[in-house]
Parts: sequence; C-alpha cells; structure tokens
Amino acid sequence: METMNEEKLIKYLLQESDAEETKAIQKWISEDEANQKQFEEIKWIWDSSSLLLEKSEVDENQAWQNFTQLRDKQQAKKLQSNQRFLQSTWVRVAAAVTLIFVSAWVYSTFLPQSGKAYFSSVELQSEDSPIEVPLLDGTQITLNKKTALNYSQKLFASQRKVNLKSGEAFFDVKRNENKPFVIQSEGVQITVLGTSFHVKTTGNITEVIVVTGSVQVEIDGKKEVLKPEEKLSVNQETGEMLKTTPSNNLYNYYVSKRFQADGIPLQELVASLNEAYDSNIEIARGELKELNITTTLEYGSLEKNLEVLRETLNLTIVQQSGRIIIQ
Repeated sequence: METMNEEKLIKYLLQESDAEETKAIQKWISEDEANQKQFEEIKWIWDSSSLLLEKSEVDENQAWQNFTQLRDKQQAKKLQSNQRFLQSTWVRVAAAVTLIFVSAWVYSTFLPQSGKAYFSSVELQSEDSPIEVPLLDGTQITLNKKTALNYSQKLFASQRKVNLKSGEAFFDVKRNENKPFVIQSEGVQITVLGTSFHVKTTGNITEVIVVTGSVQVEIDGKKEVLKPEEKLSVNQETGEMLKTTPSNNLYNYYVSKRFQADGIPLQELVASLNEAYDSNIEIARGELKELNITTTLEYGSLEKNLEVLRETLNLTIVQQSGRIIIQ
C-alpha cells in the first residue's frame, strides 16, 4: 500500500486540489482497500473537527479526550499486522487535529466569523439597514440593506472569493498580490489585488465603481480594467460593457452615512433618497427635476432631510396617498 500525504488529502477534502491532484488522489483511493480505509479515517476526523469550528466556544481538553477515546476504539478494531502503520498514522493525524482544536479556539476568540471562512463558505445578509463586516484578511465589506453574499478565504486556496447574490456592497480590500480577491456576480467576475470599489446588481445589470486602485471586470472572456472614478455597467445577458464616469457620489451613501450632492440635478438626489428609504418621492414639475442642488444630508431621518430640501430650494412638499410630492 502506498501512503498518501495527509496534507494532500485534507486539501482534497477542502476541494482546493487542482485537476491533476484530484485525479491522482481518486486513483490512489481506488487502487487499494487499505487506501480507502486511510482516506475514510482522515475524512471522519476532519469532518468531526470542522464541526467544532462552527461553535463559538471550544473546550480543547474535552475535545482531545474525546478524540483519544475514538482513536483507541479505532485501533482496537485493527489487525495486529497493521498496528505499527496505524500508530504512526494516528500520531500524525492526532498532531494535526490538536492544531485544529487550538486554532478553533483562537478563531472563535479573536477572529470574525469564528474563523469559519478558512474552511468553508460564510453567508452574509443584511435586512433593513446596512451592515459592516471585517473579513479575516483585513478586508472591510459594507453591505447595503437587503444584500446577500457569501465568501471564503480557504487556507489552501489561491484566491479570496465572494459571491454577490443580490443587492450592493462596498469593498475595501486588503492588498495581497499572492491571493487575488475575486467577486462573482452571476456571469460577471471582478478581480482585484487591493483596492476599494462599489458593486451593485440590479436585474441583469452589474455596476462597478472604483474609488482607489484598479479593478478587472470580466464576462464571457471579455475584460475591462477600471481605474479610480470610473464606472462600468455590465449586461449579464448580452455581455455588453459600458464604461463611463459616475454622475455623482450618491452611490456611496450607505458607506459614508450621508448623501453628498455637489451641484447635481434634484431628480438624482431624489432617486437616491427613494432607494435608501424605500420611499415614493415624486417631483411634480419638470423644471424642478433639473434644478441643481448642493447639500449634504445625513443618512438619518427622511423627514429631516425633506425639511432641508424644502428650506434649501424653497420647495413645497406634501404627502398624498402614500406619496411624497415635491412641487
């Protein structure tokens, strides 16, 4: 029986092996019943220890005691001829599991998300207000309300991965040239090393706006590189990409906690307020829509912000049948 390196088997269990490694391990498992047994032993121990990582507290002493009891039971079932091999295997596996238990305690005590992202995918979802989440690598993500994503930063992976399922988020990515940060939004892939940028998915359109650094956006083999103050709109169905510059900085309101209007049409500010507050503000007269406004509104009370608009532009604002009408 040819012995397989446990690190390679754990990498395989994490689904981080490349195609060649995966093929070699599967071939090794199928070649010998003893290989199959070795793999099942390591898989069982790995799965058991992974469950511990999902708990907020880890009792290392009790975990080790449980492990040694299970080990002894396993060894008692083996034939005498295999004892020398198994003892050496269990010593290596025991050392690995001990490290896992200690690491689990460190992760659960000091690191966000209880270190789960090093081993599996972490789900994040915001409800009716934005949330800020620090990742294990030092990256900061701000999810706007009603946004869902998952991320992982697995130990053996060559990339840090995020899958943006819905909504919008702002990423301030910690630079790591050896491990790119990759965001997937349907068919659109965004790759960065270290930068800050905004991503929003609405229907079939993914929008990317870069604040610092550079970002590569790819769909169907087509690539576009964005620099600061550039915006790219990508149609997920057609693959069409349109590069422009943002018409305003309102996209960042859920991060800065304010609406910064610098000489922009009133209708752009109103659209942002409607999105942020789930409100139904309408501008009754056409000439008011293009009225320029310069102001800063705090992302707090909608009523207070409407009062600022009323005083700044000398507007009349009325509420009617669930609508807010500016006239």
